[in-house]
Amino acid sequence: MAEAAIPLIADYRAERVFAWRSGAPVTAGAALCDIRAIVDALVDALADAPAGRAALFNLCDDRYLFTVAFAAGCSASALNLLPQTRRPAALDAIRASHPGALVVDDAWVEARLAGAAPAEPPAAPPTIAAAQPVAVVFTSGSTGRPDPQYKRWGDLAIGSDLLRQRFFPADTAMNVIASVPAQHMYGFETSVLLALHGGFVADSARPFMPWQIADALAGVPGPRCLLTTPIQLKACIEAGVSFAPLARIISATAPLSAELAAVAERRWQTEVYEIYGSSETGSIASRRTAREAEWRLYDGLRIEPIADKVRVGGGQLADPATLDDAIEILDAGRFRLLGRADDLVKVAGKRISLAELSAALLGLDGVRDAVVFASPEAPASERPTALVVAPERTPRELSAALARRVDPVFVPRPMVKVDRLPRNATGKLARADLHAAWRQARRSATRG
Repeated sequence: MAEAAIPLIADYRAERVFAWRSGAPVTAGAALCDIRAIVDALVDALADAPAGRAALFNLCDDRYLFTVAFAAGCSASALNLLPQTRRPAALDAIRASHPGALVVDDAWVEARLAGAAPAEPPAAPPTIAAAQPVAVVFTSGSTGRPDPQYKRWGDLAIGSDLLRQRFFPADTAMNVIASVPAQHMYGFETSVLLALHGGFVADSARPFMPWQIADALAGVPGPRCLLTTPIQLKACIEAGVSFAPLARIISATAPLSAELAAVAERRWQTEVYEIYGSSETGSIASRRTAREAEWRLYDGLRIEPIADKVRVGGGQLADPATLDDAIEILDAGRFRLLGRADDLVKVAGKRISLAELSAALLGLDGVRDAVVFASPEAPASERPTALVVAPERTPRELSAALARRVDPVFVPRPMVKVDRLPRNATGKLARADLHAAWRQARRSATRG
């Protein structure tokens, strides 16, 4: 791999549509001109960076500008730092390992593009060494402190190819709408890398509200794919929005219930798939949730037991990775997900996953958002607790309804209502934020 090089844009033809911005197409030739302009700007801005230490915080919200900045960073041998939060303390912690990292956002890229001289589209894209580290993604912090994960260009290309083979084996074109940010591994792989490595076309917007998602889908031609989260999928169903014809919906970042997936398939006459993966591994498996309980690894990946855990190797993984989840291996390519190793609770001699409980609670009528977790103030052997957003229902009503879906011994106690959960842009709940919200809710309930 060290000597191999891979084009910056696969299937490059200057006239091919590369992206959509506000309903207008951007050709691959125009995109490559923009990338070259930002390469020049980065080289100037990072001229004083130590040799081999150039880095930029890619904080662009516009997906096209993010892709331009990312590709320019790759061409300029600068690492793209992709934090999931923009809190100053978090950025300062990352900067400690990458001194002099340049902050690049939409305004920074737009200003450099506005000042760039017109140029003719290149005949061919540049190539990037497969072994070159090009990005650093960070774990969500849902189990503690976010950790950096370095990604090489060649490994990302392999992952893109496996992802395309799994979800789009017969599609020669696809227009992608993503409601998740490009800085998250899921959004990064499925919208940015599929545009660079896979020849698909991503819309620049990141719609959030149900009507925004519907408008974004209507703004691009078919075939269409929606990349979203269970929370946003549930919101779209409850809002009753109509979608333009969809080839498929892909969900990740949190467990998707079979019930929710089945409703979405019927409502929009499409197929709903769920991705399994992590910041450490990228996406590695999938299932059609309404029809399958088991997960199927992407082609070329394999799973095996090791001590009391499991390990996955092959594909885009240069080295095998040990998974943190509790997994039942069915064969070398299939498994059942039981939950995170630290996600299983035992009450009255029985076990269940907190993720499974959260999904069941989210599936109740009137519940807009919810999470079940082990209370930071109680022993692990006690019942879990829950925070729930359900303006029209009482905790007692919700507890009774949940007891009809799961063993009553697992019904959270207490179940506390809140106005909102402290989810980040991808719908994740960092442990520290969740515990802080819990303590604040308990104080408010006590005062009430």
